[in-house]
Order: sequence, then structure tokens, then C-alpha cells
Amino acid sequence: MVKTWLHNNFIYQLNTSKAVLFNNNIIRAIVASSLAIVPFVIIRALLLVCSVIAAHLGWVAFASWLELLQQTLMDFMPILMNAFMALHWAIRNHRSVVHFLTVNFYSLLFISCAISHDRLFFMDISIPVALLSGLVVNTLLDQVIGAVDKQPRLQTRNKKHFALFLFSVVMISVFAFVVNTLMQQIVNPLAPIIRHTLEQSYPQSFATGLLYIVLRCIPWLFGIHGYFIFSDIDSHFIAEAQANISAWHAGQGSLNILSPEFYNIWCTMGGTGNTLSLLLCILFSKDNSHRHIFGPSLPLAIFNINEPLIFGLPIVMNPLLIIPFVLVPAVSYIIAYAATAWHLVPTISETVSWSVPPIISTWIGTNGSLAAIALNLLIIVVGAMIYAPFIQRWTLSKKNAPDQHLFMQPTNLELVPDYRALTEEKAYLEALDRVYALQSSGHFVLYFQPQVRLSDRRIIGMEALIRHQGNDGTITPPYFLDYYNRLNAMADIDFWVMEQAVSYLREHLSNYSDMTLSVNVSPQTLHDPRLFNVISRILSEPLPAGWTLEMEITESQALTNPEQVSFILGQLKQHGIKIALDDFGAGYSTLNYLTRYPLDKIKLDRSLVQGLATQGGLQFLNQVTKLCRLTECHVVIEGVETEDELRQILIEGIETEHEMALVRSVGIELAQGFLFWRPLPIDEMCRVLEKNQCGID
Repeated sequence: MVKTWLHNNFIYQLNTSKAVLFNNNIIRAIVASSLAIVPFVIIRALLLVCSVIAAHLGWVAFASWLELLQQTLMDFMPILMNAFMALHWAIRNHRSVVHFLTVNFYSLLFISCAISHDRLFFMDISIPVALLSGLVVNTLLDQVIGAVDKQPRLQTRNKKHFALFLFSVVMISVFAFVVNTLMQQIVNPLAPIIRHTLEQSYPQSFATGLLYIVLRCIPWLFGIHGYFIFSDIDSHFIAEAQANISAWHAGQGSLNILSPEFYNIWCTMGGTGNTLSLLLCILFSKDNSHRHIFGPSLPLAIFNINEPLIFGLPIVMNPLLIIPFVLVPAVSYIIAYAATAWHLVPTISETVSWSVPPIISTWIGTNGSLAAIALNLLIIVVGAMIYAPFIQRWTLSKKNAPDQHLFMQPTNLELVPDYRALTEEKAYLEALDRVYALQSSGHFVLYFQPQVRLSDRRIIGMEALIRHQGNDGTITPPYFLDYYNRLNAMADIDFWVMEQAVSYLREHLSNYSDMTLSVNVSPQTLHDPRLFNVISRILSEPLPAGWTLEMEITESQALTNPEQVSFILGQLKQHGIKIALDDFGAGYSTLNYLTRYPLDKIKLDRSLVQGLATQGGLQFLNQVTKLCRLTECHVVIEGVETEDELRQILIEGIETEHEMALVRSVGIELAQGFLFWRPLPIDEMCRVLEKNQCGID
């Protein structure tokens, strides 16, 4: 009964909550910025480890230098997180990276200057302040840019840039004024109270200590180290613990059970979440799908650095595994607190750095207590037992439902990214640059390529094709579509083509009838939630009499979620839109597409007819066409190009009735290509239609 409830209720609720939470721009930005500083966090931790080792070896000056270096790196963390958040936000929302970075940086400087009046005020920024500043600034910038884009009076690029520059200056000035006013009127008068509250907020009892460890673990769900959130409280906690231990050594008081060393020794073995238990669980698990993470994680986990494991497994953004990640240190805390309170193990009496490996830190902190080491081992085993069912459930669920949102793929955490990652990042940035260059050097226009009926060479339809026209009038082929595809912006292009093509149809082509207007639709567009709103808008008025709108889906691109695609295509047909399959024979699930989707037309890729002149080529095309005709679809042969290809492609050499009959014998009635007409601007398209309707070739 419990297992059934877990599967049908609890897992479902986790999956739903993840879909809602992590599709949110704000949460994605926080996670992205946290992930971006992981290499810096690891380097900083390794510097601290080296500092501890150097101090143990008696290299005091070198140890102090390493300590200063890691502390400086830590001071820069907030600025780095703020910058990475701005970078992520700009790229994800297709905004200017330079603009977002500049406004975020200056806003953060103004805020930090208002908070601290020290000459090095920018080194006093805390990570919560940096994150909050980034979220506010990026959200405001995004909203304003969207509003500026909608203003009809600001359509030129210069006007938009001026408006955004003016707003950025105003926003930074307002930020400075508001923050400075709040500091002067509210925060500074309350500073003594705030300071006293922070000084007394560290855990001092069993209940507050348990709450403390839970709250330090939960932020890892979003990739944020709890230390960053509680750094101010921890500084007072460390000072109080050191004073307590010093007083005890001087015979002036008793030892407190709770101290930073208590948490380091009992609750962060392997890092936050007692992840040494998690590694043990992975090592002895029957399933080996997670073994790949064991090798890279173990060497760092020995020094309680667990970022590779947390991001690589992952724990981050995983609402299932975050449960044992919080539960294990909480149980460890309860066991260790009880054992210490009942004098089964000695109270921690020595200051130990968190970077000292488990067991060794216990030996040092308890002055060589074997009972404490035994308790260490027991807690590790108990933690592994708690992790085990969650890892098993996660593994099983990934196998049964690999496409569900709950189950994330590991994050690439290599300090030196692999070639593929570097290539993808370079391609993305290149695409951004190319798109910006296109937008600043001209505008998009539509061309139309006729489709003809082979029996009489009459035009029965046309395909709308996007082109780029430079400021000098140069027309560029649509190679640029690849850049938009890399940026996941194909839907914006497709929607523009749809609206412009239908507008051209109503304005220029309404005098012609019994024709089809065809537009291309990418897989991104089919899954875009705006699709049917755009369709409803462009079809709010009926098309001119005798005209039909047709959408071409590309067979050469793999369509994800075929069931959903089939449903969407069915909905489009209910709107009176015909569906054509483009590039048939050039891509992925060719035969499957014929039966899966509600098609009206199939356009054969020219690769299927290039071998017509070879032995067996015509028979092969005949069989392919028969398959297409079984679906009761019209068949179009495309890519009919130049006279130079007459000997390679039979259909392009149609000069006699015998050749016409040969092509028609395989069931091909329609064609499209340069041999008939190249893509034409709308005015030339109208002249061609006029002649074609009158019987003039």
C-alpha cells in the first residue's frame, strides 16, 4: 500500500512540482549562476586544503598566503554569481549580453557602496545580496526591453538603443537612491539590533541545531551552498565555539555540544548531505548506471568537497534525491547529539578545519577517541541505508520514464570542458553574433516559388520562402535559419512567415483561385504554445475564395514526442489547414511518418530521383510513390533544378510526351524547382500567375 502510494501520489507530486518550479526563469537563473561558479568553489576549497597541509608541515608563511588567496577568491564569488546570472539571463532571453552585464555590474556597485562605506566596499558584498540584485535588475530589464519592442514609435534600432540607455541610467540612479535611503532611514538605525540578532542566531539547543542543519542543506536543491546563505551567522558561531574551547582548555567552563566542528565531523562527511554515505551507496548498488560519478567524486569527497557529486549525479534540481540529502545529515545530527549528550562519545574539544578528511578530523577533534571513530563509521552506514531506496527508486523511474521532467541528466562539471561542449558554446555565441549582424544590416522579405501540374504546367500553388535583403539590396539565401535553430528561435521566424505570407495573399493574390499557399513549420514551432494563438489571429478573417493554407513539416529533422505532434497536426487540420511532408526520403522516420501523421501532400526529396537514369532507379521511385499513394496523398517532386542536370534527373529532361508519360506513370503529377520557376518576389509572382492563367508559358 505504501509503495503504491509512493509511486502514484508522491512521485507524481514531485514531478509536478519540478515542472512548475524549474521552468521558472528566476530559478533557472539562480541554478545557472551557482553552476557557473562551481570551478571557483572547488579551486577555493583545494587552496584551503593545501593551506591546512602547509600549516601542518610548519610552512606557516606559505599557509597564510594560501589562506589569503582562498579568502580573496571567496570575496569575489558574489560578483561572479551576479555576472553569470546576467550572462545566463541575456543569452536565454536573446538580449544584449553587454547591456545586461553593464547594468548589473553598476547596480551591484551602487548597492554595495550604500551598504558599506569602506574603500573596498565591493569586497563586502554577500551572495544573497548579489543574487537579489541580479534577479531584480534582470527582471526589470527584461520587462522594459519587451515594452520598448512593442512601442510603434521606437521601431528603429537607434531609437531603441537610446530608450534602453536612458532607462538603464535612470534605473541605476533610482537603485542608488532607494538603497541609500533605506540604509540611512531604516537599516542603519536598526544595525545594532540586526548585529545582535545575527550574533545570537547560531544554534544553541537541540531543536535549533537540527533546524540549522536542515536549512543549510535545502538550498542545494537550487545549487546554492548553505554556507553562502549563513555566512554571517557562521562567523559568530565559529568565534563562539573557539572561545568556548579556549575557556574549557583554561579550566573556566564546560564544553558546548554544538559547534561548527560538531557539524563538520558528524553531518558533512564527504561534504554537505553526508555524501560519503551516498558514494558508499553508489559503490555497492547492484545497478551500475551511476558508477561513472564515483571516480571523479571520491578524491574530492575525501576532503569534504562534493560539488562534482551534487551537480553530476545530480542532487541539484532533483526533488526526489534532495529528500535523503536533507534527511541523512538530520539523522546523523540526532544520533551524534544523543551519543554526545549521553557521554557515549566525548564532546568535540579541538578546532578542526572542515577540509580535514573524515575519521582523521574525528580523531583530532575528540583527542583520539575510538568510540567516536566507531560512531563515524556507523553514521556513514546508516546514511547509505537511507540513501539506498531513493537511489533505487530514482534509477528505476529513469528507466521506466526517461522523458519525465523529474529525472535530470548529469551536469557537465569538467574544469576544462570537452571539445563537444566548447563547440556547442562557440556555435551558440556565433549564432548570436550572426543574428545580430543580420538584424542590423537589413531586413527579411518573402519570395514565392510556384508548384506546377506536370500535365499542363499550370501553377496550382506556391511555397513562401524567407530571404534576407541587405541594406544594399543584396538577397541572401536562408542559410541563416541554422543560426535561429541553434538559438531555439525558429518559432519566431515561422510565425513571421505565416503572418506575412497570408497578408501578401490577401493584398496581392486574391484575384486568383483554386490554389495553395504553403509555409514551412519547424519542430520547434509545432511545440510552441503560441502556435494556435497565431493561427487564430491570421485566420480571423477567411482566406480569399479558392485558397488553402498548407503547412510543411520537415522530414529531415527528427520530431520529438510524435504523439503530441500527431495531435497538433490533427488540430491544425480542424482549422482547415492542409499538412505536407517536406524532404521525404532525406531524413529519419520516413515510412513511420506516412502512417503516423494526417498528411495531405508528400514532397519527394530530389535524392530519390537523382538515380532515375540508372538501372532500377525508375522501379525504385515507382515503389516509393506507391507507398505514398496508399495514404491518398498528392505527390510532389521537388528540387527540379537546371538544364545542366537533365542527364542526372529524368524529370528535368522532360521534353517529349514519352518522357512525360514515364514520369506520370509512377504517379507524380506535381513538381517544383528552378526548371520551372525560381523563387520570385511578390510582384514578379503576380506577373507569372497572370501569364500562366492565360496559358502563356
